Amino acid sequence: MSLPFDYAARNLGRRRLRTLLTAGSAALVAALLVATTAFVRGMSNTFSGAAQDDVALLLSSAAEGDIVRSAVRADLPQLVEADVAGVLVASGEVHMATNMQPEGRTESLPGFVRGVTPAAYSVHDAVTLVSGRLPGPGEVIVGRLAAAQMGVEARELAVGNTLTFEGAAFEIVGEFVAPGTTLEGEVWTPLAPLRGLVQRDDDSVVFVKLDSPERYALLDYFANRRIDLELTAMPTSEYYRELTQYFEPIRKMAWLLASLIAAAALFGGANTMAAAVQDRVRELGALRALGFGGGAVARSLALESMLICSTGGVLGLVLARLALADGAVSLAMSAFALEVDAVAVLIGFGGALALGVLGVVPAAWRALRMPVALALKED
Repeated sequence: MSLPFDYAARNLGRRRLRTLLTAGSAALVAALLVATTAFVRGMSNTFSGAAQDDVALLLSSAAEGDIVRSAVRADLPQLVEADVAGVLVASGEVHMATNMQPEGRTESLPGFVRGVTPAAYSVHDAVTLVSGRLPGPGEVIVGRLAAAQMGVEARELAVGNTLTFEGAAFEIVGEFVAPGTTLEGEVWTPLAPLRGLVQRDDDSVVFVKLDSPERYALLDYFANRRIDLELTAMPTSEYYRELTQYFEPIRKMAWLLASLIAAAALFGGANTMAAAVQDRVRELGALRALGFGGGAVARSLALESMLICSTGGVLGLVLARLALADGAVSLAMSAFALEVDAVAVLIGFGGALALGVLGVVPAAWRALRMPVALALKED
C-alpha cells in the first residue's frame, strides 16, 4: 500500500523554513553546475570549433607553436601558392598583443590585434561581418567578444568610435562574429599599415587553405624541404588541440570547485532532511503501525525531497540563465561565450535531483530502522 501524492505535497508547507533552505541548496547546486558546464563547454568548443580540416598554418620553427613569437617572411604566402599543389589561398597575418585605449578612456587595456589581408576572410570562413564594412588603412573591425576580452562595455567598441593602440588612433568601422572560434575576441586591421606602424617587415604566421585535407602532406614536405625558411607546418586541428590541453588545468579546477560546493550543498541538504525526518519519527511510526510498509514511507519521503529539490532546481536554472545571458569570459588574449545549452541544463537539473535523492537516504534509513514501538514513544 502506497501513501497518496497529496500527503507528500501537503507536508511541504508544514515546515516552510526547512523547505526553503533545502530548495535553496538545490537552486545553488543547479546554478553552479550550469555555470561550470557552460564555462567548460564554451572554452572547449571555442578551441575545437576554430580548427578546420582543410586549413593548416606555417610558423617559425623557433616559435615552438607560439604564433605571437613567430616570424616568417612576408612573401611566404606567394611562395606557398606557387610551390605547393592544392593551395586555394594563403593568408599572411601579424598577430600581436598590445595595449588598447577605447574612446573616452584614459587608461590602456590589454587586447589582441590581427593584421590581415583580404585572403584572411577566405581562409577563416567562420568570420561574418554583422555590421559596418571591412576596414581600410587607419580602420579596424572588432569581434563580438572583443569588449569582454578587454573588460569594457560593448558600447565602447561600437561602430563609429575610435580605438588607439601603438600610438595611432583607428576608427571602428565594423563588427564581426565567428561562432565557436577564438577570433571573436580580436581586433582586425589591414596588414600592410600595421606592419609599418610596428616597424616590422615580416608576418607572424601564414594560414593555408587547401582543396582537401590530404594535401597537408605536400605542405609539410614544403616546410621540411625549404630549410632556409625555418618553418614548421601544423594542421589547425593539432594547434587548437594543444591549446585545449594547455588550458586543461583550468577546466579541472572549475570542476573541482563546483564539486566542492555541490558536496557542501549536499551535506547541508542531508542535514536539513535529517532534522525534518527526526521531528516526524512519531508520525512515520504511526504510518507504519497503520499498515504502510517501510518502502511506502521511504517513497513518500523521497517524493517530498524530489518535489523540493526539483522546484529549487528549476529556480537555479532560471537564475543561471539570467546571470549568464550573453556572458563571456576573457582568457589570456582571447575570449569565449558561456554556452548555456541543453547539456548544461541537464547537468544542472540532474545535480538538483541527485541532491533530492541522496539527501533523504540517510534520514529515511535511520527512521525506518527504528522499531515501531520505539518510534511511537519519540517526543
